[in-house]
Amino acid sequence: MKKVVMLALALMVAAAPAFAQDKKAAKKSEGAAAEKTMSAAGTVSAVTADSLTVKGKTGDMTFAVDAKTNVQATGASHKTASAKADNKPTPITDFVKVGDEVAVKYHDGATKHAASVRVMTAKPAAPAKKK
Repeated sequence: MKKVVMLALALMVAAAPAFAQDKKAAKKSEGAAAEKTMSAAGTVSAVTADSLTVKGKTGDMTFAVDAKTNVQATGASHKTASAKADNKPTPITDFVKVGDEVAVKYHDGATKHAASVRVMTAKPAAPAKKK
């Protein structure tokens, strides 16, 4: 009798990780369905430290922006690295300007959260005024 109980206990312990993995996989697939990544492209019509508005083919779309938003622009990696070294935040307004052509990957939930913003074509800087 003792051997049967020990064998049953050993089988339950050996099977426990398999059951735990199934629960994790189910949670991941549910989360992925709820957080589907979508794309948009267009011209920036407004940008603040916490939002980005893009005028695309279907109209204006406003995205929430935070510290987790990945911004890809010319010079952004150097500017971000130097700001991190100084423990300073790098707002999106340092890299994205009104008039820039951008591609945005976002999660459509209660609000549209921008996961990444890539500046395709930066608006040229205004020429310096001559004296």
